[in-house]
Amino acid sequence: MKTMAVATVLFAGLLTTLTMGPAPLVSAESPRTGADSKSGALPAYLQGYRQGQLLCPGADLVGEVSVAIVDPMMATTDAPGDCTLSDMKAANPDTQFLAYLNVGAMRPWEHWNGIFQNSCADMGKARSTEFAVTTDNPAVATTPAGHAGYPDFSYLTVADLSPAYARACAETAHRILTTDAERGTTDAPPARFDGIFLDDTALSPSHGQDMVDVGQWGPWADDDAYGRAMIDVVARIDGALTESMGTDIPVAINLGLYPAWSNQVELALELAATGAVDFALREHSIAESDGRPFSAERLHEEAAAFRTITAAGLPIVQHDYSVPLRQLSPSAYDRGLPLDGSAVCLQDDSDDRQRIVAAADQRRTLDHRLTLGNVLLNRTPETSTMTATLGQAEPACQDNAWDDDRRWEDVTRASVDTTDPQVTALSAAVTGSAHPIAAPIHDNGVLVTKLSDGKVLAVNHNSDSRRVSAFGTSMIVPGRSAAVG
Repeated sequence: MKTMAVATVLFAGLLTTLTMGPAPLVSAESPRTGADSKSGALPAYLQGYRQGQLLCPGADLVGEVSVAIVDPMMATTDAPGDCTLSDMKAANPDTQFLAYLNVGAMRPWEHWNGIFQNSCADMGKARSTEFAVTTDNPAVATTPAGHAGYPDFSYLTVADLSPAYARACAETAHRILTTDAERGTTDAPPARFDGIFLDDTALSPSHGQDMVDVGQWGPWADDDAYGRAMIDVVARIDGALTESMGTDIPVAINLGLYPAWSNQVELALELAATGAVDFALREHSIAESDGRPFSAERLHEEAAAFRTITAAGLPIVQHDYSVPLRQLSPSAYDRGLPLDGSAVCLQDDSDDRQRIVAAADQRRTLDHRLTLGNVLLNRTPETSTMTATLGQAEPACQDNAWDDDRRWEDVTRASVDTTDPQVTALSAAVTGSAHPIAAPIHDNGVLVTKLSDGKVLAVNHNSDSRRVSAFGTSMIVPGRSAAVG
């Protein structure tokens, strides 16, 4: 494992009122000092089929991403004219590419993708049933084949997390890492993935299947036993790859845990102690999946847990999905409002689509600014490796080569405007390891602090814009966003 730095701290209990004279007004949209996109490059989680092509030559995110998590199928040419991993790496020489691999659950392999599968084992083959879990507990969701599964993902089968399963995962990862990508659209030289990203690395069964809720099931005595089995699988995969590849291979995970549960945080510390993981992605850091804001209590719980885990050597990378484009009124995208997930995706012929797109794009950028500001606000010098991804919408409401081409947004359209001055400035502060050097104060309901890079950070969790004046700087911060000045 390579060490990747990360940090965060909330000065709880130290909020005070600051009285000071008038300060020069600085627009939160135009910070005094910008940063180029290279210095502010963030990781990106680019999901599913073709979203990774945001990194193809000439695409929206070329040069903007430090670490790209993409489906292994990006190494293939499933659709005519697809660029592949070889083209992407040539266009993004400073980007590290990690291949997505689900470790918590299995699915049938898509054999047209050859070596480049995203499941450790092929549930379409009888031999994989040895890694499946059966149970007599009627509260546990099951697949059509009768194995334990996830309630909302009938195509996924829960893995038994045995040593044999860990070997199967390591073998699949090894094949991916040692096979050249197919030739794409350019004359780029052959290329391979740099490492592996393990999804569904949860410290309890989760997905509504936790034993504290549904009772004991499977080969594990309780939820903590499941978590320790997962830790063992991850450590075995990392060790096997180091041995078979003859070098340290980057391994990252999508960490599932409940930050408010001390036993889960303790398990995360056990995982950190293995040294097997380079960083842990955490989905949803400021809001629920429908955009509903987290409570102050939850934000505090997550900040405390993420600081503890990061300080132990497992950097947390906070990831928030950009809101999807749906046939809703533009006002539905107002700050802090939850979105109706039952609304149909925005279509090419949708009424008022121009105003809907403008409203959604504005919210996407402001949401991303809030994620970045949240990371900065919660850092300490010891946890400055904590960072965030570049936000991107899930592909559910986007067109790709397998859809009917009626959805308005293409899967290769970037969700966040990386040229936004505040996105640039906040990204530069995050990647520059900036952290608070003063206890945050409440000014007009906004948290304001001074950063180690000399900038003033303001994080506004309110739904309306607020003017702040603190630490010698005044600025207006849009609702549910952050700014530096």
